[in-house]
Amino acid sequence: MAERSPYAQRVYDAVAAKIADLAMELVDAATVVLGTPTVLAGPHPQVAYAAILANALRPRLMFASIVGSFGWGGKAVEQLVALVPNLKVELLDPVLIKGLPTEEDLKGIDRLAALIAEKHRGAGLTR
Repeated sequence: MAERSPYAQRVYDAVAAKIADLAMELVDAATVVLGTPTVLAGPHPQVAYAAILANALRPRLMFASIVGSFGWGGKAVEQLVALVPNLKVELLDPVLIKGLPTEEDLKGIDRLAALIAEKHRGAGLTR
C-alpha cells in the first residue's frame, strides 16, 4: 500500500461520506473548503453538519474558505461561519456563484486554489 502524502487533497461528498472518515481527515488538515449550494436561503444541511463536526473537533486548521452557489439569494456563508466559532482559522474570501458558473467564476475558484497554495508555502506546508 502506498504511503499517503501529508499534502494530499481530499474531496468529500457531504451527503455520501462516512462521518468517521471526514472526522479523521479533519484532524490532519491544514485547510478546509466547504462547498455548498444554497438551500432554503442557507447551506445544504449536510454541509452545515460537517461544519458543526469541525467546530466540535477543533482541528488545527490554519485556513478555511467557502465555495457556494445560489439562485436568488441566501446567507450560506454567514451561517457557515457562525457554525464554526471554535475554529481559529484565517478565513479566505469565499467564491459565490449565482446560477451556472461563468468563465470569471471559474477563474475565481482558480484564484482561491492559488491563494491556498501560496498560504501553504508561506506556512511551510509544502515541499
